[in-house]
Amino acid sequence: MKKFTNLMIVLSLCVFSQLVTAKVERSQLTSSIEDREPTDNLEGLVQGQNEEIKRVYFFTQIAGLANQQIIHRWLYEGQEKAAVTLNLGGDSWRTYSSKSVPSYWQGKWQVQVWKGDLMLISHHFEVSYPE
Repeated sequence: MKKFTNLMIVLSLCVFSQLVTAKVERSQLTSSIEDREPTDNLEGLVQGQNEEIKRVYFFTQIAGLANQQIIHRWLYEGQEKAAVTLNLGGDSWRTYSSKSVPSYWQGKWQVQVWKGDLMLISHHFEVSYPE
């Protein structure tokens, strides 16, 4: 029993140490990505155009999680609309996901970045379409 307890402690410390070293170096909501970089900063407001479906991107640069995965969770009014698993290839890795937002989904949105059961960062924004 003591060996099992020691093994669980060691495994827990290994997982915890990986998460402690994980760092979101940059994150940004943007209207597009070029050369793996965001082109603009939408911050907290996304403005749609008439009935055209708006696509938004969430850029994330993560350090300390080489060869692991993160998940971008897209939530609308508190309900998850998409979960995108992203592979991290190096120690400081730039990645992104996108979400198409039709006019009937205007309102409060959130993008969360997860590593396992730990949320690393969250970004809130609002989508608005003209009347």
